[in-house]
Amino acid sequence: MTSTALYRRLVRRETHSSRSGIAIVLAVVLMLVLAWIGTEAVLSALKQPALLVAPKDAAVTVLQAAGAPVGLLAAGGVVVAIVGLILIIVSLAPGRRGRRGVAADRTAAVVDDRVIAQSVAQKASYAGDVDPDQVHVSVGTRAVAVEVSRTSGRSADLRSIQAAVDEELSSYDFQPSLRGKVHLSKKGTIS
Repeated sequence: MTSTALYRRLVRRETHSSRSGIAIVLAVVLMLVLAWIGTEAVLSALKQPALLVAPKDAAVTVLQAAGAPVGLLAAGGVVVAIVGLILIIVSLAPGRRGRRGVAADRTAAVVDDRVIAQSVAQKASYAGDVDPDQVHVSVGTRAVAVEVSRTSGRSADLRSIQAAVDEELSSYDFQPSLRGKVHLSKKGTIS
């Protein structure tokens, strides 16, 4: 394996989360349910009282479910559908962490989104001549949203802040590249 391919693999591993957590939870739940069913079957074979529900009673209840009230059936169906939808979304959605990576020929770097947000906030506060506490930055997959709170008695130049944010973001070599969007908050602070 070449070092470039190795670095790309390492960066991908650090920027994407695995699905092992949800798989482990589902496996444990399934094992518990199957262990309970097995225990109930053994207790029934030994003519002992059931822990929760006897297998015969459970089978009869499931077979007679069509005669249950419509509202109860609909609620059960909705719950099952929601659980299924959540599992499908979790399995298909990209497992991204709040990190970005760059792999070059001889090195690899992974940067947390909070570091990018702090750097962009610092540039925006200098460009807008506002306190760093008045700049709030959130980093998304492809966009960086910057919200600047104005100070009473001062005007903040939106163009200079946007130019500073764009300059900072263009200096990064991330794929996909980040775009900055600056908003001036309607609320202000009193100095």
